[in-house]
Amino acid sequence: MLKLCDRIFIDGKIRKITKKDIDEVLRQNNMFAEESLRVIGLAFRDLPRLKNYDVSSVENKLIFVGLVGMIDPPREHVDQAIKQCAEAGIRVIMITGDHPTTAKAIARKIGLLKEGEIVLTGADLEKMSDEQLDSQIENIRIIARAMPIQKTRIVKALQKKGHVVAMTGDGVNDAPALKKADVGIAMGIIGTDVSKEVAKAILVDDNFNTIVNAIAEGRNIYDKIIKSTKYLLSCNVGEIVSVFLAILLKFPLPLIPLQILLMNLLTDGIPALGLGSENAEDDVMKRPPRDPKENPIRREMFMLILFFGFAMGLGTLFVFAMYQDKGLSYSQTMAFTTLVMFEMFAVMSARSFAGFKKINPFSNMWLLLGIMTSITLQFLVIYIEPLQKIFGTVPITLTDWLIILGVSSFGFIFMEMSKFFVKEHFEKRDMIIKA
Repeated sequence: MLKLCDRIFIDGKIRKITKKDIDEVLRQNNMFAEESLRVIGLAFRDLPRLKNYDVSSVENKLIFVGLVGMIDPPREHVDQAIKQCAEAGIRVIMITGDHPTTAKAIARKIGLLKEGEIVLTGADLEKMSDEQLDSQIENIRIIARAMPIQKTRIVKALQKKGHVVAMTGDGVNDAPALKKADVGIAMGIIGTDVSKEVAKAILVDDNFNTIVNAIAEGRNIYDKIIKSTKYLLSCNVGEIVSVFLAILLKFPLPLIPLQILLMNLLTDGIPALGLGSENAEDDVMKRPPRDPKENPIRREMFMLILFFGFAMGLGTLFVFAMYQDKGLSYSQTMAFTTLVMFEMFAVMSARSFAGFKKINPFSNMWLLLGIMTSITLQFLVIYIEPLQKIFGTVPITLTDWLIILGVSSFGFIFMEMSKFFVKEHFEKRDMIIKA
């Protein structure tokens, strides 16, 4: 705008603008920008009352008046959200229409811009070839004075590098980038209908913190699915191992079909539902993003399932063999109850991928309610006469319960130890492979 001004208004007087005046205006403009202000320049021109104006002919020989600085402060706690993203392996790129100096000042204030990272303008981006952009995209942190159409090019460059890209936008011109991104996020308050139509998600409060919270919740949901899967598969492996080994050793079957059916439907199913109420792990936002192509049941998880399952199966068969001399119904009741108690301890172990010492046993009341329900069902099956006839059980003594708890709790300790063994073994193996 200064190029269109030939005069300046100072102290109530209009005089010819000088190079010194221009330098002072630019210096003040940069000072405002460094304070995170968006700056507007004001100028005017007296014109006679004419019927028709040609804009190109009147927007010159203007009188410069001054600068107006406006603050658009970052949302509260956005600096913490940026820090969370960094810890979670999520890279945030600022694409803005602001002046580069203003963008850098805001980025530094929220902890986004670091030493060595690149700040470009939309004009700089236009001059770059696709190859140049691809080579530098990993280090670009801010693109100022950007045009919405350039967002699509940025998305493509990031996707070429194998990144999963989430792009935010609100205008009609943002629609192509929102559609191209892996996750297009439209603004729910200021967003246009077009941007909302093509986006995969709508941010109802237009708050960046909400995106970060959604990522954390998504990771927690995925963890819950894996925990429930690990627990249920471990229980099934335990049932299979106990029956299979009994056949190999030419023992009678330690479980009858109805007992297995009851376990699969209720005694291990109800606690599994309680795992769905588990709180997020402490490190849920301190892990790197997982590979979308990664198998959910990784080799570490597979080994843990086998450890858990074999501990259950061997412990159950051990108790079954101990009580062979008391009759088949008694030994089957002991084996059945031992396996159920193994499952109760297993669901407590499945609450965390880390050691049990990091979990408060009373932090998930829904899980505790599920465990108590399953144990109550087991008591009813053992001590209620009509149910005894259906499930082939007999009453057992307090001493028997102590033996069952001792064996199943030992299995729990074994399960917890296996977490550390498997983690240490595969972490060392991964280091060797990477090296």
